[in-house]
Amino acid sequence: MAWRRYGRRKFPTRNSKPLSPSCLAITHDNDTRRGAFIQITEVSLMPLPPGLTESDFSDLLAEFGQAVGSEYVYSSDEHLQGYRDGVSPLYQTDQEPVPSAAVAPANVEEVQAVVRIANRYRIPFWVNSTGKNFGYGGPAGVVNGTVNLDLKRMNRILQVNEANAYALVEPGVSFFELYRYLRERDIKLWLDVPSPGWGSIIGNTIEYGLGYTDQGQRVNFLCGMEVVLPNGEVMRTGQGAIPGSQSWQHYRRSIGPRIDELFCQTNYGVVTKMGIWLRPEPPAYLACSIMTDRNEKIIPMIDTMRPLRLGGIINNNATLYRYPFVQEGEENPDNPGGWNNRVAFYGLKGVVRQHWEHVQDAYNDAMPGTTFASNLYTTPYDLDSLGRSPDRLMAGIPSLGSSLHKTYFSMALPFDGQAAWDLILLLDEASKRHGRRYFGMAHHVETPHEMVTTSSALLRPGDDEYNQTTMRMIKDWIVSTGEQGLGPYRVSTPYMDDAMAQFSFNNHRLLRFYEELKDVIDPNGIMAPGKNGIWPRHMRENRA
Repeated sequence: MAWRRYGRRKFPTRNSKPLSPSCLAITHDNDTRRGAFIQITEVSLMPLPPGLTESDFSDLLAEFGQAVGSEYVYSSDEHLQGYRDGVSPLYQTDQEPVPSAAVAPANVEEVQAVVRIANRYRIPFWVNSTGKNFGYGGPAGVVNGTVNLDLKRMNRILQVNEANAYALVEPGVSFFELYRYLRERDIKLWLDVPSPGWGSIIGNTIEYGLGYTDQGQRVNFLCGMEVVLPNGEVMRTGQGAIPGSQSWQHYRRSIGPRIDELFCQTNYGVVTKMGIWLRPEPPAYLACSIMTDRNEKIIPMIDTMRPLRLGGIINNNATLYRYPFVQEGEENPDNPGGWNNRVAFYGLKGVVRQHWEHVQDAYNDAMPGTTFASNLYTTPYDLDSLGRSPDRLMAGIPSLGSSLHKTYFSMALPFDGQAAWDLILLLDEASKRHGRRYFGMAHHVETPHEMVTTSSALLRPGDDEYNQTTMRMIKDWIVSTGEQGLGPYRVSTPYMDDAMAQFSFNNHRLLRFYEELKDVIDPNGIMAPGKNGIWPRHMRENRA
């Protein structure tokens, strides 16, 4: 492994601007034949990109500086600390993939330039923007020496159409920023948000992030992308492929296959614009909770919800949480608690009340003694003064969320109570093999046909032994569930290869198809190698 350790270097600057504070400026050297230069001295613990010498790396940073401005090229240990995954079980271990540099373009043309430079040097890069991606790998890649392509400067809200309920945004736009934009202009549209809400709308959506409204499976509400491909070309999907399109954010398809999800959870392109459908402000909104007192009552709770969700009575991303909330690792094994099923209704006041009464009757019939709570809100809304955090999330109001040290393994389940209970028992048995317990975590009913669970395990900063046990336990979860025909839909970076290995039908034909696409679209293998277990050819051969 090559690590940087260098002394005096010279970087050309654009328009004679000073170099980023990511380097230590020592003296200026004005050479009229070559332009303005800055001499720097730096000793770095960060690795070099694979295959590059220190001289190559200096040239690479200089070219990045010419493309985006040297003040937006970062290579010091101090600046790159923000591009490491500080809540990873691998953090500060020999296995941690550490970035070599970061570059922050301001527009699609600069993204194109950075991608073309990366191709010439054949160096890997990993894309991130304004979010933290806590628990799923943070901003860090999976290859040591990767360059981070940071899109946070691309933060424009390009269009909001109130009549047709959509927005067109760049990757640096957070949920908070779009929410404020709508409120400040008194635009009567609601958005769907995850918790926390300071992440990128594009980044969270294309990673299959979840919300809590009736648009909680947000990827189903994206409409049209602009993508920089690994060769630096720009492509627009759907109706956006028509020059001057009038329906790019109105209609999701074009002639031929719809390809937007080729750029979700993959390494086939950099999404630089995305349309997202919003929802008109409803005349009434009813936020409700359905609470049980025993862990095993998740079975009738889910089975009661299923016909209500399929029949359209409940239509938000109805989520089940542990109730009362107890911090992971502090549960009482004899009675770890019950469940809180949070549901919402949107529409006319009389209709939402009638739906809620019907739901209460159904749960009371299935589980006598169930506890209910609800809050009704009507127009004109004072959204910023809404009550409980769950009420705010189901109204599309972003929150600060939590930053606990956790690592996640999220998976798809049949919409079935017994399946959810069997999973809890399975993961508890796997956890016991590592000295831990598992009593169930959040279940999200994304659509009338789909349910997922977001399972996590705590990490202890600086406790390598504990964190390594956590890693082994989650890998055990992945294998154990795969053996039962259950698979993940989102995992943290240390487990991506393990997760992809579970999709093994017909000698891993799905993965081989992904690899065939990768080799055609990205022949140099520069874009996020290893993301979700998809590796370029030269790295597959080296790993074999």
